[in-house]
Amino acid sequence: MRIAHPKVLLAVALAAFLFASGCPKDAYRAAIQGSSDVSQAVSSGIKITASYYASGTFNDAQKATAAKYFNVVTECNMTFRKAVTDVHLAGLTGVSAFLPIADSFVTCVSVGSPNLTDPKVRTVLQAVDTAIHGISVAVASAKGGK
Repeated sequence: MRIAHPKVLLAVALAAFLFASGCPKDAYRAAIQGSSDVSQAVSSGIKITASYYASGTFNDAQKATAAKYFNVVTECNMTFRKAVTDVHLAGLTGVSAFLPIADSFVTCVSVGSPNLTDPKVRTVLQAVDTAIHGISVAVASAKGGK
């Protein structure tokens, strides 16, 4: 089975993210959609990693690095989603209520992630990273009160 080139996959993932985030109605919806986009990117990354490992493109160490990254992203995403939901349930609205949470998601992943020095692994994980950084952009551009 032949897999699309990682850069093609990245471009498709980025286009899907930008289309999905579009012009969100409010910061809460932008944050939740961003979280969903990250989950989808992780799911795709896991499939690509499994395929690369099965075909011999990734070795054990590369697979382990990708798995650790996916685990960190998933843990940070769950924390992010809970914080966003808590802020929403508290009645807070607007960009200023959600942007610090989005920024903390980016920080959470960067602090907990393994060192991504391998270019093959970094390329596969780039779509996930793009989705994570896109949350702050989507929240910041959301309509509604500041």
